Amino acid sequence: MIIDFHTPAFPEKIAARTIETLIANTARISDYPMKNHTDGTASGLIAAEKRAGVDLAVVLPIVTNPRHTDTVNRVAMETNAKAEGLYSFGSRHPCDPDAVSWLDKLARDGFAGIKLHPEFQDYYADGKEAFEIYRRAAKYGMTVVFHAGRDIGYLPPVKTTPDMLLRIVDKIPDIKLVAAHLGGWMMWDEVAAMLCGSPIYFDTAFISDFIEPSLARDIINAHGAEKVLFGSDAPGED
Repeated sequence: MIIDFHTPAFPEKIAARTIETLIANTARISDYPMKNHTDGTASGLIAAEKRAGVDLAVVLPIVTNPRHTDTVNRVAMETNAKAEGLYSFGSRHPCDPDAVSWLDKLARDGFAGIKLHPEFQDYYADGKEAFEIYRRAAKYGMTVVFHAGRDIGYLPPVKTTPDMLLRIVDKIPDIKLVAAHLGGWMMWDEVAAMLCGSPIYFDTAFISDFIEPSLARDIINAHGAEKVLFGSDAPGED
C-alpha cells in the first residue's frame, strides 16, 4: 500500500477561492509562487492520487481561526465517513482557550492525529500556550504533525524551527511528532545538525523542487528511512 501522508483538501464551496488566495500570497513574497496541481477538492485529490498509484491520502486540515474549529473538524469527520481513499486528521488552534477540551473531543471521536501550522495559526511551536495540547495528544497516542521550517507564503521570523521541535520532545518524550517538509522547509542544514537521529518523524512534502537530491539523501540516510514518510503536499506539488 502506498500512502501519501501530507495532503490538503478543501470543501467544494471554498476550494477555488482558497487556492487563489494561497497562490496570491506566495506570489507576493516568493520567487517560486505556488502552483495548483489539483482543484483543491477531495474529489480532485482522490483522482490525482489514483493517477499516481497512491492507495490512501492523509488529509491535514488546519484551524486558522478558533471560530472555525467545529466546522473544520466536522468536515474531517465527514471525510472519514464518506471519502474512500482519504483519511483526515483533525486540528486545534493552540490560542483557543477551549483547545484542550476540543482535543479531548477529537480523541473521543477517534482521530489518529492533528495538524498544527504555527505560521497560519500565529504562535511559536514551543510557546507555553501549546504544551498542554501536546501533553494531551501524547496521552491519547495521537500523532502531531507540524508544518516545519519556513513557509513559502510568510516572511520571517520562522515559528517552527528545529531547536523548537527538540524542546518539545525533550519536555514530552513520548509525543509522536512529525516535522513536515523533511524536518524544516529551507532549513535543512539545521535539520541535519539538530534533528537527524532524533525520535521525530519527517515527511517529504513540498521539497522536490527546493532541495538538492544529494542533501535529501544524506538527511534521510542520517535520520533513518524508517522515520521518513512519503508526502506530496498536493495540490502544491504533484
